Amino acid sequence: MRRMIFAGLILMILPHTAESEEINAAASTALVNLNREFINAHAVARKLDLASGGPIILLEDGKLVLVRNGSETTSEMLLPRYDTVKVFAHMPVAIYLMLGPPVAGQLDTQRLQQLADYHRQIDRVEKQIEHMALEATSLKRQQQLLADSRQFLEKVIQRQEFSTEELHAFTRSMLPMIQANIAEAASSQLDTMHEQVMAWKKELTPEEWQKLRVSVKGAVLARDDNLAMQYFERLLNLEGPGMRLIYMERYVPPTPMLSLLATRSVDRGISIAFFDNPDRMFRDVLADAANAHIKTMKFD
Repeated sequence: MRRMIFAGLILMILPHTAESEEINAAASTALVNLNREFINAHAVARKLDLASGGPIILLEDGKLVLVRNGSETTSEMLLPRYDTVKVFAHMPVAIYLMLGPPVAGQLDTQRLQQLADYHRQIDRVEKQIEHMALEATSLKRQQQLLADSRQFLEKVIQRQEFSTEELHAFTRSMLPMIQANIAEAASSQLDTMHEQVMAWKKELTPEEWQKLRVSVKGAVLARDDNLAMQYFERLLNLEGPGMRLIYMERYVPPTPMLSLLATRSVDRGISIAFFDNPDRMFRDVLADAANAHIKTMKFD
């Protein structure tokens, strides 16, 4: 008798379960269709916003783009001086990266070979430096960076070992020259960008200029105090990002989660070795120099 009751209960439950699953599937489809309409409505609203919201300036990968009345005007920012002094500023950092993260002490054959190869690269640059179109003051600074870096490498290679203390003494002695290169790079980028933006400003009506919006794409760790963001905040008299100015993070290489973890760790070491400040590399390295140079620029 009890078996018959259980069997009856099972028979009662099974049709109900099937009906429930059928209803759930229908409900899911209804929700998907409803949400698709939201997505479509949002896409239409974005198109209307771009069409009626005024001109837009995009900064991405060394290019300025003016989007206006449905057309785009692209200006490639050529920055030979910026690129050159950046390479020299990176040189002591490269030496630190070859030595610092693997820990001080005796050098193995592989690291000695790496340092020797880099020493040869420095020699090649030294022989060509007179042909790099550098102004006298900058040329002298780059020559000093090369000479000091080469001398430190030669000492380490000869002894086949180093200490953290002497590595930090080297990195921090390089900091004034690196900062001078940073200032030169920042002014080069700002002046080039400003020249193009001011030329576009002359083409826009006062009403268009008041509606102008800007989108900047840059590195993740350069987001805080970003050079371009500082510039456009001053240009548009803004107090920070908002409806008229946004920042989009660029991830390189295309494994951002792992890459970001590793980058933060490595850059913290660089921050300590060069700036004696564990957080310095977690904002735009050009930030302070940009702030100083923007104060000298004319925006009227």
